[in-house]
Amino acid sequence: MPLGKYYCDYCDKQFQDTSSARKRHLQGLQHQRARALYYDSFKAQNQIQLESIGRGVCNHFLRMGFCQYGDSCIYIHPMPQHLQNPIAQLKPAAEDAVRGGMGISLGNLPTSLRPPPEGGYPSLPFVDWG
Repeated sequence: MPLGKYYCDYCDKQFQDTSSARKRHLQGLQHQRARALYYDSFKAQNQIQLESIGRGVCNHFLRMGFCQYGDSCIYIHPMPQHLQNPIAQLKPAAEDAVRGGMGISLGNLPTSLRPPPEGGYPSLPFVDWG
């Protein structure tokens, strides 16, 4: 009876499906790294920053603005203030934030829940589907 094939989604690799081959693959360094990269891609940025609290700040990055090691550097590369909080830059204008003195915040409402424009919506052209 022929042996089946086992496909590892993390490594994009296929091999014979025997218990020893599967165990050897799952304990291998390449599989461990590929699996860690896959799950790290789902982590939130603030969670990654919390994990890196024990590391120091890269002095070369602070002085020069770049680091020769890039993302593989063992130290933290702090982001500029305008990149750390991009939501603060998206605040609505004052006239959009409050409408009619009622104190209703329209800046964060989806388009479907916003009131219609003052002049109403433009009419759509007639199309005969007949």
